[in-house]
Amino acid sequence: MGKLLSNYGTQAKEKARQQKQIDKAAKRMLSRRKKAFIKKIPPTAVAEKAYPLSTEDDIDNTH
Repeated sequence: MGKLLSNYGTQAKEKARQQKQIDKAAKRMLSRRKKAFIKKIPPTAVAEKAYPLSTEDDIDNTH
């Protein structure tokens, strides 16, 4: 015999529930990684990258 049609909706709901849990776990992990990355880099390092004190162009122009 075949599958009962009443189980189809239940299986779909269960798959959706599992996928939602997986998505939430991935989102939490990504958030934790971002927080760890922010704590890892000192604020001065970010500022130096944004505004370097000297560039290769400055060095080449002085010679």
